[in-house]
Amino acid sequence: MVVKAVSGIALLRRAAEGEPDSHLTEVIQNSKEVLSLLQEKNPAFKPVLAIIQAGDDNLMQEVNQNLAEEAGLNIAHICLPPESGEDEIIDEILKINEDTRVHGLALQISENSFSNKVLNALKPEKDVDGVTDINLGKLVRGDAHECFVSPVARAVIELLEKSGVNLDGKKILIVGAHGSLEAALQCLFQRKGSMTMSSQWKTPQLQSKLHKADIVVLGSPKPEEIPLSWIQPGTAVLNCSHDFLSGKLGRGSPSIHFSGLITEGDVSLLAAALRIQNLVSSGRRWLREQQYTRWRLHCLKLQPLSPVPSDIEISRAQTPKAVDVLAKEIGLLADEIEIYGKSKAKVRLSLLERLKDQADGKYVLVAGITPTPLGEGKSTVTIGLVQALTAHLNVNSFACLRQPSQGPTFGVKGGAAGGGYAQVIPMEEFNLHLTGDIHAITAANNLLAAAIDTRILHENTQTDKALYNRLVPLVNGVREFSKIQLARLKKLGINKTDPSTLTEEEMSKFARLNIDPSTITWQRVLDTNDRFLRKITIGQANTEKGCSRQFLLDCVQLGVRARSGNRKAQEYFAESIRSPAFIAGRFAICCGQALMEGCKLILCLLLTWWLIHAQFDIAVASEIMAVLALTDGLTDMKERLGRMVVASDKNGQPITAEDLGVTGALTVLMKDAIKPNLMQTLEGTPVFVHAGPFANIAHGNSSVLADKIALKLVGEEGFVVTEAGFGADIGMEKFFNIKCRASGLVPNVVVLVATVRALKMHGGGPSVTAGVPLKKEYTEENIQLVADGCCNLQKQIQIAQLFGVPVVVALNVFKTDTRAEIDLVCELAKRAGAFDAVPCHHWSIGGKGSVDLAWAVREAASKRSRFQFLYDVQPPSCAAVPVEVGMAKGVSEAQMETRFSGDTACFPGPVFTLSGEHSILRTDLPDKAWSLYLLCGC
Repeated sequence: MVVKAVSGIALLRRAAEGEPDSHLTEVIQNSKEVLSLLQEKNPAFKPVLAIIQAGDDNLMQEVNQNLAEEAGLNIAHICLPPESGEDEIIDEILKINEDTRVHGLALQISENSFSNKVLNALKPEKDVDGVTDINLGKLVRGDAHECFVSPVARAVIELLEKSGVNLDGKKILIVGAHGSLEAALQCLFQRKGSMTMSSQWKTPQLQSKLHKADIVVLGSPKPEEIPLSWIQPGTAVLNCSHDFLSGKLGRGSPSIHFSGLITEGDVSLLAAALRIQNLVSSGRRWLREQQYTRWRLHCLKLQPLSPVPSDIEISRAQTPKAVDVLAKEIGLLADEIEIYGKSKAKVRLSLLERLKDQADGKYVLVAGITPTPLGEGKSTVTIGLVQALTAHLNVNSFACLRQPSQGPTFGVKGGAAGGGYAQVIPMEEFNLHLTGDIHAITAANNLLAAAIDTRILHENTQTDKALYNRLVPLVNGVREFSKIQLARLKKLGINKTDPSTLTEEEMSKFARLNIDPSTITWQRVLDTNDRFLRKITIGQANTEKGCSRQFLLDCVQLGVRARSGNRKAQEYFAESIRSPAFIAGRFAICCGQALMEGCKLILCLLLTWWLIHAQFDIAVASEIMAVLALTDGLTDMKERLGRMVVASDKNGQPITAEDLGVTGALTVLMKDAIKPNLMQTLEGTPVFVHAGPFANIAHGNSSVLADKIALKLVGEEGFVVTEAGFGADIGMEKFFNIKCRASGLVPNVVVLVATVRALKMHGGGPSVTAGVPLKKEYTEENIQLVADGCCNLQKQIQIAQLFGVPVVVALNVFKTDTRAEIDLVCELAKRAGAFDAVPCHHWSIGGKGSVDLAWAVREAASKRSRFQFLYDVQPPSCAAVPVEVGMAKGVSEAQMETRFSGDTACFPGPVFTLSGEHSILRTDLPDKAWSLYLLCGC
C-alpha cells in the first residue's frame, strides 16, 4: 500500500478550518452523542477541559478550541510565559485540581518542563492525557477501564488498525520517545501481540533496529545526521513527536514517499479528539460519583468482652481508620476536607454545591422520654443504630451529634461520645477541644462583650466630636465610612456617604449608641463550670474610670434608698455624683426614680441586681452557638451574627452587634467553626460532630449544615440519624418547630429512647441521683413501677404524633432489666401508637445489638411522613401559640403575646420531669412565662 505523505501543518490548519476527517469525525461524533445522553438527565452539565500552555503555540490552541466546540464542550486556556518554572506550573495545576467545574487538565509545555514532579501534581481523575504515575500504573497492571490512556498512544494504535495493519507478531520500534508516552506505547503494542523495541536517536544499534522493524514510531524529531535511507521501504512510519504536536516541524522530517504509511498531522489531530473523548469520560465518571452509590466502607471489627469494660478502655482498644481514608470511602474529595491530626477533619461547605442535584436520604431523629440525671442513652442509641445500618445491613448512614461542652464533661453528666460498644472514637478527642469550635465561639462571644463595655466607657468619657473622630479616623488625610458604618447611617435615616458633611447632631446620633447598662443581656462565656464566675464585678481597674457595672449597681441602689428618704443614703449618693462616673450617677437617679414608682423597696433592689450584674455563662449557652447550629452558610451566619440584640438604648430601642461594628470580626473568628467535623464510630462508620446548643435554654440540636451535608452524602436510600437533647417534650419539639423550620428538612422517623430505669422513676420510684448507688427498686424486677411510669412514654409518643411523624421506640436494655419488664414496655408502647418497639443491646455488643431497631426504622421510613408544624410564625397566627403546643408542653392552654412576627418560640422547661414532680404527669401547669429573651440572631 502506498499512501501519499501529508504535511502535518497542513492537516492541523485544515482541522482548524473545520475540514472533516472520517475517523476524526467519528470520534468527535461519538463524544457528542455520549455528552448529549448525559445532558438529558443533567441539563446544566457541560464538561470543561483546562489546558495549561507555556509558550505561543496558537495553532494547537485553535485546533483544541474547534474540536471542543464541535463536541459541545468548554475549553479553559491558562497561558503562562514560556520561561515559567516548575513551581509556577504546579501552582496552576493545584488550583485547577481543586476546581470542581473543571473535569480534565492537559499540559502544553516544553519538553524540559515535563518532570515527574509536574506530571504527578495532576489529579489522576483529571489527567486526560494519562501521564501521571497512577494512570500509567493502572494501564500496565491491566486496569485500562479504570484509568485514562495516553491519547497520543491510542491515536497511533487506532491509525494503524484503521489502515489495515495487523499488529499481531509485528516488530515495533519506538524511537526518541521517553517517559509516559514510551511506557503507554509499549504497553498498548504488547496487548496487541506486537514485539516492541525502544531506542534513542544516537544509539549505535539504531540502524540495525530500523532494518528489522515493521513499524517505526517517532517520538521526537529526527536529527539531520540520521539518513532516511536507514528506514526500509514498506515500513509504516508514524510521527508523534512533541515538537510536532506543538505545531513545529522538526529538522529532518520526512520529505519523501515510502512504500508504506507515513502520517504526521493525523496522529496529533486524532490525539486531540481522543483527549476530548477522555474528557467526556471524566465528566461521566464525575456525574456518576454525584449519584447515590453504596459506600465501599471498610468497617472495623468489634470483639465485645463480658463484662463490658469502661468506655475509655473500649475506645482505646480500637484503632480508628485514618480520617482521609474514611472521607474517601464516603465520597468526599481530597480538597473537600481539612484534616486535624489522624482522626478528625473538617468538611468544606463547597460539597453542598457539588452535590446540589443529589437526592437527600432519609432523616431520622432520636429523642427520648424524660431522662434521669444519669441519661438514658440517646447518643448511644444513635451510634448503635448507624453501626447497625452501615456495618451490618450495608446501608449508607451518618450520625450527626452535638459537640459536648467541657462543663458537663467534667461535671455530673460526663462525656457525650456514647458508651460501651456504641461510641465515637477517639473518645478523648471527641469530648475535649475537638477542632476548637467552642473556643472560637468563646473568642467571638467575649469580643462582643468587650465591645459593649468599651463602647459605654468611650461614650461616657468623650465628647461627640472626639468619639466621632475615633470611629471615623483620618487615614492618609482622608476620612471614609466603612460598609458597616454606611449601613448604620442608613438605619438612622442619614443618607450621606461623606464623613465631612454630617452635622453635629448627625455626628452625635451616629457616634453614640447610648446603651442602657441595665438592659445588657450579653454576658461573657467560658467553657468551664466555674461557679465563682457566675456573678462578678467588672471594670474595677483605674483605667476604666469608675465605669464598672458593680458601680452602676451601687448607684442604683443608693438612688433607690435616697428616693425613699434614707438620709445616709442621700449623703453617699451626693458623693457618687462628684465621682468620676458622674454620668453613671445621674443614670442611677433616673433608675432609682423609676424603680420607686409603684414598687416595693426590696423588689426594686432584687430587680436592679438582676438587671445590672455581670456574669460568666457556659460557652455553649451563647447565642453564637445557636447561630452556628441554625445557619446554612457563611453569608447567612454573618447576617445572623449582625442581628443579635445585646442591649437596648435609653429610648428602649434594640442595640445589635451590627450597631457595634463587630459583625465582620465575629464572622472571621467563626469561619472555620462553621465547617462540620468528621469522625467515626467504633465500627468505622462516619459521624458528624457539629454545634452543641443546650436543649434546656436553646433548641438542643446539632447543626443544620451537618445534617444537610450528611443527607447528600448518604444518597437517596441512605439514612441520617441525629439527636435532640433531653426529653421529647423539650428537644424534639424544638427540633421540629425551630430546626426543621430553619432548614426546610422533613423528618421521616422519630426513634424514642426509653429505659426501664427511667420509667420506674416516673412510676413513683425513688429519686435517681448521680454518684449515689441505685435503690433496689431499680436493680430488681418491679412490674408495677414500670407500668405506672409508662404514662411518660405514652405522652412522648403522643407529642411526636402531633407532628405527624411515625415513632419507633428503642428500649435501651440494661443488664438489670428482666424479660418481663422489657416485654411490658414494648407492648404498652405499641398500644400507645408506636409504629414498633424494639429492645436494643448495642451497649454490650455494638451495632449487632441494634439490627432489629435498624430494620424497624427502615420499615417506618418507607411510610409517608405527614409532618406538620404546630404553629405559624407569621401574623395573625403568631399572636398566640395554639393548644397543640400547650399539649406538647403538658399545659391545657398556652398564650404568647408578641411584638415580633417571623420568630419561632423556644420554650425552656424542667429537664428531668414533665411536671416538676418525677412521679406525676400533670396537665394543669402554669401557662405563663415570667420573661422572654429576644434572640434575633438565631
